Amino acid sequence: MRIVYSPYYSGSYYVDLKKRKESLLGLKVCGSRELLSELELRAGIVSQELSEPEQLIAFHEVLSENVTGTIFEQSFRSDEVGVSRQLMAWSNSLLMEGWTPESAVETDKLRDLAKIVKGVKVKPISTRWHELTSHLKSHRILMEDDYIEVHDKEHIPAVIRRALDELAKQTTVSYTVSQGNIPDDFKVYQFKTRTEAYQWYLSKPEVLQNTDVTISSDNCILNDMAIAMGQPVVNSTATNSNPQLLQLFKLGMSLFARPLNVYNLLSYLQIPGNPLGGVSYQLARVLANEGGINEEWQKVIDEYDFTDDEGKDKRSDKLAFIEMINKDYDAEKILVDDVKGYAGKLAHWCDQSLRSDKVDDERKEQLVVLASFCRSLHEILPADGYITSEVLKAHIDGIYRPQSFTHMKARQYSPDTITSIAQLADDAEKVCWLGCVGATLPAYPFDFLNTTELDMLHAQDIMIPSKPAFYTRYHQLEMDALKHVSQLILVTWDFDNNARQEEHSLITELKHTHKDDWENCVTKDAVPNLIEKSDNIHKLEMQTYYNLSSDLANLKRDKESYSSIDTLIQHPFDYTMTHLLKLNEPQVGQLPDLDTTEGLVAHLFVQKLFELYGEKMAEEYQKLASDAIQKLVYEVIQQKGAVLLLPEYKLERQQFESILKESVTVLTNIIQNLHLKPVGSEVEFNVNLESIGAFNGSIDMVLKNDNDDLVIFDFKWSEAKHYKTDLEERKAMQLELYAEAAQKHYGSKIVGVAYYLFPLKTLFTTYFPESSHIRHIKVKTEVENRNILKEVQNAYKFRRNELNRGHIEDGEVTEIANLEYTTDTADTPRYPLNEAYKLDGLKSCPYVKKDKPAFSKKTSFEKSKSNPKEIKTTHPILKGRLV
Repeated sequence: MRIVYSPYYSGSYYVDLKKRKESLLGLKVCGSRELLSELELRAGIVSQELSEPEQLIAFHEVLSENVTGTIFEQSFRSDEVGVSRQLMAWSNSLLMEGWTPESAVETDKLRDLAKIVKGVKVKPISTRWHELTSHLKSHRILMEDDYIEVHDKEHIPAVIRRALDELAKQTTVSYTVSQGNIPDDFKVYQFKTRTEAYQWYLSKPEVLQNTDVTISSDNCILNDMAIAMGQPVVNSTATNSNPQLLQLFKLGMSLFARPLNVYNLLSYLQIPGNPLGGVSYQLARVLANEGGINEEWQKVIDEYDFTDDEGKDKRSDKLAFIEMINKDYDAEKILVDDVKGYAGKLAHWCDQSLRSDKVDDERKEQLVVLASFCRSLHEILPADGYITSEVLKAHIDGIYRPQSFTHMKARQYSPDTITSIAQLADDAEKVCWLGCVGATLPAYPFDFLNTTELDMLHAQDIMIPSKPAFYTRYHQLEMDALKHVSQLILVTWDFDNNARQEEHSLITELKHTHKDDWENCVTKDAVPNLIEKSDNIHKLEMQTYYNLSSDLANLKRDKESYSSIDTLIQHPFDYTMTHLLKLNEPQVGQLPDLDTTEGLVAHLFVQKLFELYGEKMAEEYQKLASDAIQKLVYEVIQQKGAVLLLPEYKLERQQFESILKESVTVLTNIIQNLHLKPVGSEVEFNVNLESIGAFNGSIDMVLKNDNDDLVIFDFKWSEAKHYKTDLEERKAMQLELYAEAAQKHYGSKIVGVAYYLFPLKTLFTTYFPESSHIRHIKVKTEVENRNILKEVQNAYKFRRNELNRGHIEDGEVTEIANLEYTTDTADTPRYPLNEAYKLDGLKSCPYVKKDKPAFSKKTSFEKSKSNPKEIKTTHPILKGRLV
């Protein structure tokens, strides 16, 4: 049996299989943990190694009992789990170097740390090494012909060195010393970016032929490019990874805090593989559309089928993962039993998922970690009572840690890779160091010790290196490892994700030693070894017209709405894709922006007032006490604008509430002064319109005057000027369509329509006379006799005829005057087409919604561009556009 050991051989390493082919069956290459497990197995010592979260729980328990009066007490009270984790790391580092709680080092820090470590009942790994060493003194576990080959002696912790010393009495323990020099046969390939370097490497240039091993610290990105180039992937591990599944812990626990963070709730619902199942997607969509939790949310839950594949109703099991959002917690009093209940259910769900044959190995790794997080929190929480949001968050942040997970496994014909030069267990003829950039130094584990403490420990023969000595040793380790290499290829790059990369110390050293011939050692921007293929490519061009197949020509919606009619007239291509073919562009689920959120809340606020007081809404609102108004405002914000309740949006909420209350007061005054009575709010209708057919929608408010004639108000949370312009030019399509629909719905005459803009506290109308907070808009003389409804009907008929013929005229960024929509004189006049922003006479493009924070204050407008292809639009590729 031959054991090859180095503390750097955990995970990956390189051995020359040809050189060792005679002894492969008896060869074991291992790092420190693997060596300990092997030796304990041979010694018959049974040790149960606890996971890191389990060790943390044990350490936290002891620290809680012994922290009083120590220098760590104040920090521990602020962050129990975080301080426990840090002190556990300190103690483990010291214990591995031979320090014991009984060591006579008289400093407050080490004395208090020793007091805590004495109470820990769980065996640290150092104790297992001590027990193994004691066992070796009286028991033989290796034969004389066994052989242990030890590399990197200077980096082996003291407790492991002592065990090796005992093993040397039983068999041969050989400490290898690197001989020779850094190879003179080296070449540097320098690229501008990591992407260019990887492309060159994966193209298998001639210089890389017969490479024994590649050093690459980040194979995840390398594999992504390998897949794109059709090359086999290598073993890769995602380090410091935060996979979405683990976010169930942080996001789920955050839902106990108050006010409820709807951003976190939306993210929680969108995690793939959510324990809620399919209903999570539907709830996320409702939350994004509605802005809060209301009757639409409950409607989804009530109507969803929670039956599993075996016919069992899993409603209560599934909904248990969101039951905390229905609890009326106080931020300072969250029931511990509820938090423990969620943690227990999530851990149980992980255990059940692990038993499934359908779960892949990578997901199983994540499920194990997620379950350990949940159980750790369960143990750390008090037995019962209450916990504050702040303390719960501190516990969650302390327990949660990014993890390393298997990303991909190597496939046939993939190159051998290691992550560090220190993992060369054998000599190698040719090595490629892919990514010899930046600082690759490990963290110094004894940063918490000052110079005096280091000297005290040295006096007790506990030889902890200083920080400069630690890094000097590591640099020498890399230099010694290079002595195993005959030919070295170094691949570097200047930028990674637009960040300039530091020069690696090896490059600096080679520059110095080969300064006279450095230019000949470096090849810049080498060309990838790719075969160039040429072929005729169909060039994308903007189209004015599109043809539909005969199968699609007669498609028609069951019901039209204002927005669908407007889309059909202005952008028939988008109407076809969205409303007929249901091919929506993918969008990130996000909450509405600020204006939309405030508009939703304002609409619901007025609707609630009408539901409470009906025709007397105006009079009763003005009688309401401020507390009653505030209570109602809070209620509607919860249902439609829950983000406004978050502490970070306190100022925005105060401003919004002030404007809303004042604006509704003005609105009720207007209603009273005009002698109007509300008869409906958010009135849904479904009528038939001539030339259009079934038409449905919702009118914000319908009112009647003293003659029982009807008036329509459409509410807007906006300060836009185009509402005034639309009335001046008689282009207010929405108001005209709604007036016609309301007349059919109620069977009464509609005598007036108006826009009410909440932020401006102003009613814009062509019907009512000018007065305080009412702007009477004078219609331009040239359009006084314009019949908008007839124009819309003609336009709809024209577009429908196009679709029935399988022919769409879209014409974005095209002269409106030259379009068939304008030149065809049949069924005219038609509703006018919109012009592109700052491009007079050219047809507009659809508005492109941008992903942005909900409360973004900036509004960007598309600049005029010389190339129409660069103007943003929807479905750009299908339309032959560049973007």
